[in-house]
Amino acid sequence: MLLCPMLLPLARLWLASASMEPSASRDAEPALEASTSEPEAATLEVDTERSNDASQLQVHTDRVGAAAVQQGLELRVGDDWRRWKIEIRDGSTPEHVNVTLRDRAGHLHTRRLVLDGASTDERSRELAAALALLVEQLEQGTPEPEPLPRPPEPAPSPSSGFIGLGPRLAVGLRRSPAIDGGISVAGGAWLAKEHVQPIAELAWARSTRGALRLDGLRMGAGVLGGASGLGGRVWGGAGALMRVQHAKATAEGSARGWGTNPAIVGGLQYRGPLLVVGAWLGADLMLPPLLARGDGQALRWGIVRPMVTAHVGLRLPPRRTASPRR
Repeated sequence: MLLCPMLLPLARLWLASASMEPSASRDAEPALEASTSEPEAATLEVDTERSNDASQLQVHTDRVGAAAVQQGLELRVGDDWRRWKIEIRDGSTPEHVNVTLRDRAGHLHTRRLVLDGASTDERSRELAAALALLVEQLEQGTPEPEPLPRPPEPAPSPSSGFIGLGPRLAVGLRRSPAIDGGISVAGGAWLAKEHVQPIAELAWARSTRGALRLDGLRMGAGVLGGASGLGGRVWGGAGALMRVQHAKATAEGSARGWGTNPAIVGGLQYRGPLLVVGAWLGADLMLPPLLARGDGQALRWGIVRPMVTAHVGLRLPPRRTASPRR
């Protein structure tokens, strides 16, 4: 009987603890669910964001760090860079990288950038700055490139001319032709991109037969048309000269007279820096034909007399030759 009052408080304490256990377990169960679900949701959200960034910024080189480039882009342009798909690859040389930006419409913009940084972080910051500037320019619209300046037209080569001296020879077309030989002094210039050559000539000719002598002094001018070749060293053309002639026949006595002596010629010239060598081949025209008689001899310069003339002279002014490169 004495033990009952002493055990009664212990029984009450046991009953109280037993009644509290279910409620405690029910309260702890929701708390466990909350603690396990929250980290899973947070981890899933971070992985999705990294996956999206990786698809927008693709780095296929170990010279820069993707995370550092992305951080630099966000510091400079915020989220504007996400409107572009950026791909970075190694360039043709170690200091170059090739960058491709694709907008949402599918347009591609390719650039070749130089990275001078010594470390990966320096190159990453340098690349981020260049990409940010490029994104801003493309967002504002790429300006049309300025038209390239027209290359300067080559300066026309200065005109040059020549003066030369040489022998001449003409022959008649009859059975016993009167051959005349002499000297010709001629000068001219190459004009109109060397397609036109105005010329002037002073010539002397003589034919003899026995004691009979026929001399002619001719002077006049004309024009040849042609072109140069072989690097400008050779010039060829054809044209005509209009000349007047003073003729003198001498035997026991003498006779004088004036006439016209046109010529039709084709010319070929070699033009060196200093020396000019040329030849004319054509026909002298005697208007009117000349006939000289004396001492039982006769000399006739007919209307058409085939002729050839050679000239050796100087180029004016002399051309400078290019010195050989060392």
